[in-house]
Amino acid sequence: TVPQKAVARRLIAAITSFMTPVEAATRLIIDTLDRGIAGKAQIVISEDRIRVTHSSLPRQEMLFFAKDRQVLFVHHARKEVTRVDPQMLQQSIDQFAGLAEQLKEQRARLPEDKREQFDAMLESLGIMNPDQIGAAQLTLKALGKTDTVSGIRCEWWQVSRDDEVIGQSCLSKNENLKIDAADFGVLIRMADYMHELQLTAGALMSSLGFALPPLGLLDKTTVPIQLKNAGGRYSATLNAIDRLDVSLRLDIPSGYRIIDMKMN
Repeated sequence: TVPQKAVARRLIAAITSFMTPVEAATRLIIDTLDRGIAGKAQIVISEDRIRVTHSSLPRQEMLFFAKDRQVLFVHHARKEVTRVDPQMLQQSIDQFAGLAEQLKEQRARLPEDKREQFDAMLESLGIMNPDQIGAAQLTLKALGKTDTVSGIRCEWWQVSRDDEVIGQSCLSKNENLKIDAADFGVLIRMADYMHELQLTAGALMSSLGFALPPLGLLDKTTVPIQLKNAGGRYSATLNAIDRLDVSLRLDIPSGYRIIDMKMN
């Protein structure tokens, strides 16, 4: 009979669902402290995409697509998405690098009083350290200290930009984190991209309002689970890692206006 066939179909569907591997997402919860103000960040990894949110920016999120290293800033209140194309960003970095060298040479020739005015102008553009206008080199030095953060073992490294110490990172491998291998690979790609931007476009990103913390990646097998800058104004600490038994579709919401970020 028809009811019996319907029951049979439901039974087959239920059995199939148990046999089919459940897609899942990884979530990292991070406690931040920015100039004395506590906050909480979440990093959700699903398939080859990452969503980053922070309590200080309600109804906003950043999406990272690992396949083409595309970054999207989503503003839900305005129903807008600002898209940062990696090729366009690289072109802007190249243009900014040439300008940065000219600015550094010009600043070096200025008398002290004029230099202070010049530095104030740069600060108004979001460039807080005039000595870090151009590209830089980050180096790591093992501090010989281990720590445990949320039950996870990590090793402390000092992070220096050129000759200046800018922070410390406690790095850990996935054998300690126990994140799904594919998700960990996507996390490494985002961390590597942020690290690359820190080297080539730290001042450029600051001028656009996106300050980058001193990640200090040792290699492609470790990520920081705690970090702090040298001035003590900012720190981030892993609070928890959990697994969501659902595959999230991290994509541009339907009906949102897409804006391509212009940097020229």
